[in-house]
Amino acid sequence: MKDELDMIFSGKDTDIEKISARYKAVDDKRKEKIYEISKRKYDILKAGEGESSDDGFIVSAQGVERYSRPKFYRYFSAAAAAVVLFGGICGGVMLSRSSRVQPMNSSSDPEVTATTVAPASSEVIFSDNEAVDKLVSNLEMLEKPQYPDGGSTDISEAIYFNKDDYAPEVDKIMNLTKYYYAVTDERIDTVEEIEALLDDTFIYESRNRYMGGDLSGFEVGYDFRDDSMANKYVKTFINYNGKIYAQSLCAPAASISHGFESLYNFSNYKLVSSEFKEGGELLAMNRIIYDEEQQPVPLDKLVTCARVYERPDGEKVKAEIELLPEDGVWKIAEFWISLENEDGEAVYNNNTLFPVLEGKDSAQENAGKFGELQLHEQLVYPNFDEAVAVCEEIDRVNNNGGYEFKRVDVEKYTAKILEASDYNERNTLENKSYIYHLMLNSSRYFDTADLTYYYKRDYENEIFEMTGHCLADNAGRYIYVDYKDNNSEPRYDTTMCMYNNMWINSDNIKKTYIESEEDTSFTSNSFIPDNYRVIDYYNESGDAENYAFLGDTVFGQLGRESLYPSTLEMHDFDGWHIERTEDILGRQCAVIEFGGANYIAEKYVDLRTGIVLKSTEHTLDINEACEVSVKSVDIDKPLEYIYFDPTGYTKSPEQ
Repeated sequence: MKDELDMIFSGKDTDIEKISARYKAVDDKRKEKIYEISKRKYDILKAGEGESSDDGFIVSAQGVERYSRPKFYRYFSAAAAAVVLFGGICGGVMLSRSSRVQPMNSSSDPEVTATTVAPASSEVIFSDNEAVDKLVSNLEMLEKPQYPDGGSTDISEAIYFNKDDYAPEVDKIMNLTKYYYAVTDERIDTVEEIEALLDDTFIYESRNRYMGGDLSGFEVGYDFRDDSMANKYVKTFINYNGKIYAQSLCAPAASISHGFESLYNFSNYKLVSSEFKEGGELLAMNRIIYDEEQQPVPLDKLVTCARVYERPDGEKVKAEIELLPEDGVWKIAEFWISLENEDGEAVYNNNTLFPVLEGKDSAQENAGKFGELQLHEQLVYPNFDEAVAVCEEIDRVNNNGGYEFKRVDVEKYTAKILEASDYNERNTLENKSYIYHLMLNSSRYFDTADLTYYYKRDYENEIFEMTGHCLADNAGRYIYVDYKDNNSEPRYDTTMCMYNNMWINSDNIKKTYIESEEDTSFTSNSFIPDNYRVIDYYNESGDAENYAFLGDTVFGQLGRESLYPSTLEMHDFDGWHIERTEDILGRQCAVIEFGGANYIAEKYVDLRTGIVLKSTEHTLDINEACEVSVKSVDIDKPLEYIYFDPTGYTKSPEQ
């Protein structure tokens, strides 16, 4: 007998009609939409995590931290629906996705073990060790000039330039000097040679991050601090007066280095094992990557060659080389190189295991009105202890005033989203990061708000309705929320407000109220960068688990689905996309769509404040439909505070 999931994915009209008829809460338009989203998700899964994200996420080819999606489980509670604006619209949309670390074969057998893991499909995956040998040799050639001890540069012929970058010694962004040494390796000492090597080694998007510009027109020591093109010019390799120079990873005030001999001297190592696996975890963000024609690169053929090398000193070096075909030739998309201890754990690698903690930014202080948008990265730390260490470090920096919030240019990003011509343009990494940032920090993008709303829930043809009124003044630390239901038993008529550092919660039917001190209900003055709000780690089974959610708690998250939206489900960029734009109440909104086999949900996000003006969810498996609509809204206008009058009320003990 065909189960419901098969019926959804079957594509047959009879199956769609059967399952749609079973759940009466969904109209014909929604049936078609649910099928469209479900089919899209199914195709994504079949592609082996190949093209499941349209956010345009880009990770540096020069080593990346491991990324994966944490498991979030969607839930709904009828009790939560009664206070929907204070506990999450329709219970919230929580997406589920698991990821597992595939351990490498770390055998020290003197004979190299080369194996291929059979893919789910019948097609044999790429497994050419000779081709990978050549790519690894190229990688060694490109990494060697970046280390003065590698012997591929002339350290007596040095130039330098300045730009704002992360300084690990002080855990903040600073104006740093980038040292470059002339390349002496005759195989790559001209522009033509190094570009040819990059072309032979990396796919377009990855190689494009290595080659910088011609800096011949700049004087040595030029400061790119205020130059918006700094990251285009100042890259790993530059051309200066006809010579190729390589940026040193060991120069003063530059990034932490572990030495060429430790990680990249492959020709001096013994290959212990080489295993080919379909897919790969370094690309677990499932972003879109683009070719030279700015067309999406299919990821369905992605293959990871997982290797273990043994150094002359007996230490093991682990290499994971992700491969994609480009014009019929297999090339490197990403790589991860690490030194292992006796237990097979990474001791250090070609990217710090800790986050790049962005502190007070001299560039922001001097670059003008707006701050820089942080592009989204979903970090998963190698184990529980490192997740703890990361949280402690974030807390240390935060307590010392190391993080500073500055609004990004809302008009710039609003225009980008409104002017996008198609789905891909709307769903770039930059645009989705902006929406995520705006919703995470909505309390920082409006000062006052006065709104009314309507909530409706249809569950098994039983209707629950509620209306509400909300006033908020972020700077004045004031909030007032009043909500009433229209047709349920027991009836709800509740007011919650905070002012003068006191909380008051009143039951307007029973005529009772509770009063308590504010405590830590409002902490928007404590800012943590967007990418450090969710801390995940790999457990002992190799699954990604959540350790902590950091950041703001605004008024105890009252009204969080409108004024202060919940963003837990949005941390997974695979789970949502910008479907279109619409105007609501005279405000321009991005329509954010979530979808799964059993539900579809939308949020209408004001493009300038992050306030959610409408939310809908249709759930098949429990035959439910929910909607919250903001009926009126005034932003950043003077408020007339409403204060609680205890006359006729009985004060209850603190709870």
